[in-house]
Parts: sequence; structure tokens; C-alpha cells
Amino acid sequence: MSNNFFIERLRQRFSEQRYITREELYSFYRSFEPDLKEATFTWRIYSLKEKNILKPVRTGMYILSTKPSFSPDVEPRLIEIAGKVKKQFPRVKFCLWNTRWFNDWMIHQPGKFLIMVEVELLSAESVFYYLKDENYLNVFYNPDDKFLDRYVYEEQESIIVKQLITKAPLKKIKGIAYPTPEKLLVDIFVERKLFAPYQGTELIQIFNTVYKQYTLNITKMLAYAKRRTKEQELIEFITNNTQLTELLSE
Repeated sequence: MSNNFFIERLRQRFSEQRYITREELYSFYRSFEPDLKEATFTWRIYSLKEKNILKPVRTGMYILSTKPSFSPDVEPRLIEIAGKVKKQFPRVKFCLWNTRWFNDWMIHQPGKFLIMVEVELLSAESVFYYLKDENYLNVFYNPDDKFLDRYVYEEQESIIVKQLITKAPLKKIKGIAYPTPEKLLVDIFVERKLFAPYQGTELIQIFNTVYKQYTLNITKMLAYAKRRTKEQELIEFITNNTQLTELLSE
């Protein structure tokens, strides 16, 4: 039986369910293939996720995807910086993003932006000096609160080089790593001063808009928040302020 056959039957079987457990999926496939091996089943789950048909929302729980995958508008400047860093530091893990991405999820539109270049700890400072040597302007390395007020947010656009948290949720687009929505939400929640324009009611607006537009993996989000020592605070914020509390209750 073809993959298209299974996908069509999958949609028919679970179209009325909000969530699908791993056990239900296994039972579904075994109704057609009683001798289905666990390894084969695991590969099928992976394949469905890669095709954006199945989306994980927490460990062992999925939904049939009706929302698009997060695909940020990666402007040429980001691609240029990524290309240079990748060429100069081919073995270094890093990711890039721009706070402009939040504008689509906000009510009020900030006029000043940050290009974030997050690099694994041992190489972050070297990448900072390299970008300075390449004559990029307004490049800052782990700016403290005074620097943020006096210099960073005085410019229309600044480049921030900082440590990449290990096991941060990332995705690759054309070989370059960018944050997933789960990482973006946790970062602006945790680093209130660095991302000052995105706090208060705008933070709630961003969380709710992202939740409406994309499928979020709450397990992935909380695991990353835990690595940032803010898991419980994030749970309280989600529960008291946002629509994401639906994910916590399942």
C-alpha cells in the first residue's frame, strides 16, 4: 500500500480528533499491517512530521497539521552574515534571527531591531571580533543593561552576538540554522531587558498570535525554558495570560 493511501486513511480516521496519541497511531497502522515493527513505525512518524502532515505538541501526542510550518522572511543581510560566519568558522554551531520577525505578531510596530547571532560559548567572542573586523556596524557582545539603553537601542538596527544555549530548538533553512517558534517565545520571555519592546501586553499578543498561526510543541518549549531556568515561571505566565494554557491541560 502506498504512502498516499495511508495518509488519506489517516486523515479520515482522525479528522474529528483534536489530538492523536502515539498508541492510537500505532494501532491504526497495525490494523493494516499486524506485523509492523516498532522501528518501521518510528520511521513513519518521522516521515509524516517531515511532510508537515503530523505535528508533535508534546511527547507522544500529535495533531494533524492544518497550519503552515514556520518559515521566516530571511533577508539578504542575515544570509550574508550567516555565509561569512559559516565560511570562517565551519565547525562552529550558531543560529541567526531578526527581531523584525515579531512585527507580524504584534499590535504596535517597533522601529528599531536586533539581528541576533547566537554562537556556542567557546566561539562566541571570536565571532564577535570577526564581525567587527568585517566592518559591520553596531556589533555588541553580550551587552549589559547600560549598553542596551545607551547604545544598542539608540541605533535603528544592531547586531547582538551572544551565547547559544545548548539543545536550543532550531531548524535549518538552506543549510543555515534559525530558531523555531518555541525558542523565539522562550527567549523574549526570559530576556526581558534585551527584548524590552516585546514585553507587557505585546508579549501576550505575540504568544497568542504565534499559537494561532503555528503548531507549537509545548514539551519542546518547556524543555528549553528549563535549560534557561525559567520553566515554572513560563508555565505560570502561559496559564495566567495566554491561550497556550490549552496545551498544558492536555
